[in-house]
Amino acid sequence: MNQAELHALQQPISHYARVLYCVYLRPHANSLSAASEPIKNKAIGLLLGDEYKSFTQGRQINSVLQELIDVGLVNINAKTDLSRSIQDQRVALPLMVLKDDAYHVLHGAVSAMQPDWLPDETLYQELSSLVGLIDKSYTLEDVGEFVAYWLGRPQNRFTLFQWTQKFVLQRKQFAQRSSRQQTAQTLIGSQQVKVTAGIVADDKTRALVEKYNKPNNED
Repeated sequence: MNQAELHALQQPISHYARVLYCVYLRPHANSLSAASEPIKNKAIGLLLGDEYKSFTQGRQINSVLQELIDVGLVNINAKTDLSRSIQDQRVALPLMVLKDDAYHVLHGAVSAMQPDWLPDETLYQELSSLVGLIDKSYTLEDVGEFVAYWLGRPQNRFTLFQWTQKFVLQRKQFAQRSSRQQTAQTLIGSQQVKVTAGIVADDKTRALVEKYNKPNNED
């Protein structure tokens, strides 16, 4: 286990989260791809359960998994819904593939956001792939918006890894939000128009409306 993982495990997470990572996820993860073995809820439930708490449902296990996601030890696919069981799905363990020399650069010191900040490009690409971000492109304006937001919060101090991770997650959230906001469209003539819910009048109904909307002096 490398220094990046040990540092993350020292964050304020539960005993159950540490057991899930150290005993179940980490030992069987692929050393090259950082992908875990398929999730088996029953096996995890037996591992985590004790006299104080039992884990018999997928959402209980997912709540522990969320702790690992929050500290950067685990990443999930963008389409994964943790409100449902993720039985037989795989998760990624991004920190396990970091070399200790990279650790000192990415995790060696914390700092507040700086006006000239830029994400670590290699780490950005790796984390983007791990979280399932399809469009990995970004502009200086995207970085500028991120920097401007955090410059207003100088009390927040993070490592280069954490700042880059936050930027990746912001891009992922933006992509998900854009996808949800896309509205179905239909082609009328040569124009694309949004399809909205409503009542569609058929030809007979339209004819009746036109008839009774005529002035009294018309037939």
